[in-house]
Amino acid sequence: MTLTGMKKHVSVLEQAGLVITEKVGRVRTCKLGLRRLEEEAAWIEQHRQLWSARFDALDKLVEHLKYEEKADAQRKRK
Repeated sequence: MTLTGMKKHVSVLEQAGLVITEKVGRVRTCKLGLRRLEEEAAWIEQHRQLWSARFDALDKLVEHLKYEEKADAQRKRK
Protein backbone atom coordinates (compact mmCIF):
# COMPACT_ATOMS: atom_id res chain seq x y z
CA MET A 1 0.00 0.00 0.00
CA THR A 2 1.29 3.44 -0.83
CA LEU A 3 1.76 6.11 1.82
CA THR A 4 -0.91 8.23 0.16
CA GLY A 5 -3.36 5.32 0.20
CA MET A 6 -2.62 4.62 3.85
CA LYS A 7 -3.17 8.28 4.73
CA LYS A 8 -6.57 8.20 3.03
CA HIS A 9 -7.61 5.13 5.02
CA VAL A 10 -6.42 6.65 8.30
CA SER A 11 -8.22 9.89 7.44
CA VAL A 12 -11.52 8.04 6.99
CA LEU A 13 -11.03 6.25 10.33
CA GLU A 14 -10.19 9.57 11.96
CA GLN A 15 -13.32 11.25 10.55
CA ALA A 16 -15.41 8.38 11.91
CA GLY A 17 -13.88 8.88 15.35
CA LEU A 18 -12.30 5.44 15.39
CA VAL A 19 -8.68 6.65 15.57
CA ILE A 20 -6.85 9.74 16.75
CA THR A 21 -3.62 10.71 15.06
CA GLU A 22 -0.84 12.78 16.52
CA LYS A 23 2.06 14.10 14.51
CA VAL A 24 5.40 14.79 16.20
CA GLY A 25 8.04 15.81 13.71
CA ARG A 26 7.93 13.30 10.86
CA VAL A 27 6.28 10.59 12.96
CA ARG A 28 2.51 10.20 12.99
CA THR A 29 1.08 8.01 15.76
CA CYS A 30 -2.41 6.52 15.57
CA LYS A 31 -4.37 5.55 18.67
CA LEU A 32 -7.85 4.12 19.10
CA GLY A 33 -10.42 6.89 19.18
CA LEU A 34 -13.03 7.65 21.79
CA ARG A 35 -15.84 6.18 19.75
CA ARG A 36 -16.58 2.55 20.47
CA LEU A 37 -17.96 0.01 18.02
CA GLU A 38 -20.97 -1.12 20.08
CA GLU A 39 -23.52 -0.12 17.41
CA GLU A 40 -21.57 -1.83 14.67
CA ALA A 41 -20.98 -4.93 16.79
CA ALA A 42 -24.71 -5.13 17.60
CA TRP A 43 -25.59 -4.83 13.89
CA ILE A 44 -23.09 -7.54 13.00
CA GLU A 45 -24.42 -9.83 15.73
CA GLN A 46 -28.03 -9.28 14.61
CA HIS A 47 -27.15 -10.23 11.05
CA ARG A 48 -24.99 -13.15 12.20
CA GLN A 49 -27.98 -14.56 14.08
CA LEU A 50 -30.27 -13.98 11.10
CA TRP A 51 -27.93 -15.76 8.68
CA SER A 52 -27.23 -18.53 11.16
CA ALA A 53 -30.97 -19.22 11.41
CA ARG A 54 -31.31 -19.14 7.62
CA PHE A 55 -28.42 -21.56 7.13
CA ASP A 56 -29.88 -23.88 9.79
CA ALA A 57 -33.20 -23.87 7.92
CA LEU A 58 -31.38 -24.55 4.65
CA ASP A 59 -29.52 -27.49 6.25
CA LYS A 60 -32.84 -28.95 7.41
CA LEU A 61 -34.33 -28.53 3.94
CA VAL A 62 -31.34 -30.22 2.29
CA GLU A 63 -31.52 -33.12 4.75
CA HIS A 64 -35.26 -33.47 4.09
CA LEU A 65 -34.71 -33.48 0.32
CA LYS A 66 -31.96 -36.10 0.66
CA TYR A 67 -34.29 -38.25 2.76
CA GLU A 68 -37.09 -37.88 0.18
CA GLU A 69 -34.71 -38.74 -2.66
CA LYS A 70 -33.47 -41.82 -0.83
CA ALA A 71 -37.04 -42.92 -0.06
CA ASP A 72 -38.06 -42.47 -3.73
CA ALA A 73 -35.06 -44.53 -4.87
CA GLN A 74 -36.00 -47.34 -2.49
CA ARG A 75 -39.63 -47.31 -3.68
CA LYS A 76 -38.52 -47.55 -7.31
CA ARG A 77 -36.40 -50.61 -6.57
CA LYS A 78 -39.40 -52.56 -5.23
